[in-house]
Amino acid sequence: MLNNLYDYTESEFLKLLVESETDDYDPSKLDELVLFFNETVKHPDGSDLLMYPSSCGIEDNPNAVIAELKRWYASQGLPCFKE
Repeated sequence: MLNNLYDYTESEFLKLLVESETDDYDPSKLDELVLFFNETVKHPDGSDLLMYPSSCGIEDNPNAVIAELKRWYASQGLPCFKE
């Protein structure tokens, strides 16, 4: 994982999220992604966006996570993904 969310392009981060939903995804990589969300992603719902998206008011799919991150970061005036 990179150090910050804005170190990823939107498409790079979407690829990570899509890969994390496959049946053969390495559990240690999923743990790393959850930790990244909890420690680095500034969104108040953290890894709940991944693990319990409906409780965060979003659909259960990677595109919805991306859209919510972009929405929230923009509302806070923070950079989200690199161009």
